[in-house]
Amino acid sequence: MAKVTVIATLRAKPGKENELQDYMTTLVGYTRAEMGCLDYDLHRSQADPSVFVMYENWTDQSELDKHLAMPYMVDFKRAAQDLLVSPPELQLLDMVSAPKR
Repeated sequence: MAKVTVIATLRAKPGKENELQDYMTTLVGYTRAEMGCLDYDLHRSQADPSVFVMYENWTDQSELDKHLAMPYMVDFKRAAQDLLVSPPELQLLDMVSAPKR
């Protein structure tokens, strides 16, 4: 199977920006320890501090599926209802250019 890239955009509810950042930072630690995780990087918008973007690379779709089923991700789905304006926007991408050497 081919590597999978995910870009997830999350929008914090007003007043929940720092709480969301703390929660997501904790997820970074757990997720980077997963076998199939190549990259899992949290970013915050310079223009709008309520917007966070996760940039993720996985060895393949099955490893991403395992990640989404992890207990801490299931917990985040519940917590997200209190932290996010709307569900995360997910883009699943396949790289079409040659990788940088």
